[in-house]
Amino acid sequence: MRILLVSTYELGHQPIHLASPAAALSDDGHEVLCIDLSIEEADFTILDDVDVIAFSVPMHTAMRLAITTASRIKEVRPNIPIAFYGLYADVGRERTLGTIADAIFCGEYEPSLRSWVSSLSGALPSPSVAIHLGKSDFALPRRDLLPGLTEYARLEHEGEALLVGAVEASHGCRHRCRHCPIPAVYDGRLRVLGEDLVLADIAQLVAAGAEHITFADADFLNAPAYSMSLLRRSHEQFPELTYDITVKVEHIVNHRDLWEEMASLNVLFVISAFESVDDWTLEILDKGHTVSDMIEAAKVLRGVGIYLRPTWLPFLPWTTPTEIAELFHFLDESDLAGAIDPVQLSIRVLIPEGSLLVDHPAIKPYLSHFDAEALTWVWEFEDADSARLQKELDRIASEASDCKEDAADTLAAMRSVVSEVSGVDLGPQPPIGTVPRLSESWFCCAEPTVGQATAVGGISFGRTP
Repeated sequence: MRILLVSTYELGHQPIHLASPAAALSDDGHEVLCIDLSIEEADFTILDDVDVIAFSVPMHTAMRLAITTASRIKEVRPNIPIAFYGLYADVGRERTLGTIADAIFCGEYEPSLRSWVSSLSGALPSPSVAIHLGKSDFALPRRDLLPGLTEYARLEHEGEALLVGAVEASHGCRHRCRHCPIPAVYDGRLRVLGEDLVLADIAQLVAAGAEHITFADADFLNAPAYSMSLLRRSHEQFPELTYDITVKVEHIVNHRDLWEEMASLNVLFVISAFESVDDWTLEILDKGHTVSDMIEAAKVLRGVGIYLRPTWLPFLPWTTPTEIAELFHFLDESDLAGAIDPVQLSIRVLIPEGSLLVDHPAIKPYLSHFDAEALTWVWEFEDADSARLQKELDRIASEASDCKEDAADTLAAMRSVVSEVSGVDLGPQPPIGTVPRLSESWFCCAEPTVGQATAVGGISFGRTP
């Protein structure tokens, strides 16, 4: 059978969620084609030569763009079997299942996807949903079926732009942060892929030119012994390779004994979801840390020479302009302004279907309705000035991104608006240092930008049939 696997967006990385199932389906004897619509344009004529199409939807942006693309494909070939697989596959199933999607696979999706494809030799089965959370065996990802690393995000550091490879050492997460989509599916479960497999994947990325590896796990220290062993072995095999990892604040603080060794193993920077400078908000989000912990985490990493890149979720329904001013004060006092992408300071919390936030008493009064088109709950700000501030910061960030404006200039413009709306004198912007970063600056739980929606949702598969 000839199978087309489609990715619409995977955070600027070469899509592992195409490469991994491609390997599994190839092992089953199928011919597999892969298309990454975030950078490739495919002609509609390819649809004449495939028997099955499956869309990878590991995040909200990917799902929205996949729905648009799959809808257009169904117009052209209404009888072709289409599946959605990945973390967001079950979001909006009332809209997709039985109309544009014939099957939905969540969690550890590969066994279900493989079984479904094998069942298609006869009549198309009834529309179905499968959520598999058991342990699975994985094959070495087929990265040879994907565009080269030169097409994806680079590591920008010390005046250089280095090729980056992204791997996953685990799926799921042991934690249940309420705004995160992972607990809604995995419910605190963690599944490791195995050291040998991940090391083999790193090796083929290095052979393809990668000089830096992103561990795309939800939290690299969910299983510290496993992760440290993997990192040691990788460093032994590729001593010049650098890494970035994602780690919760509480793990940075509680595993402080590991960071000096991590620095020696070439961990260059750590992404950590700080989210807010309000302890009450952090408690609602069930982050497991406080603002004091954030300050300590920054101190721990700075002490061993590892860069910190905190991520933020500044706008929730009760957020006030004064709280946004406090966030700017925090960035000044912690010397972290240069470590963030300006777009983060404009992000509204996204509440998709199934989110653990939906039933929280702090959120419920602000929810209006579920927008099936946007796949998210609509909510309103308590403070009209906060709504105005968020829109203005979003405008500044979007325009700066389009013009490739320097981040320091963008932050200065945002700072001025925050001062004006909040009435808090933030003073002049302190000097902003340079911190290593990846050239892709969007985030998994944010809605698609206008540019993404135009580039993918508007031209899916290249030309109109």
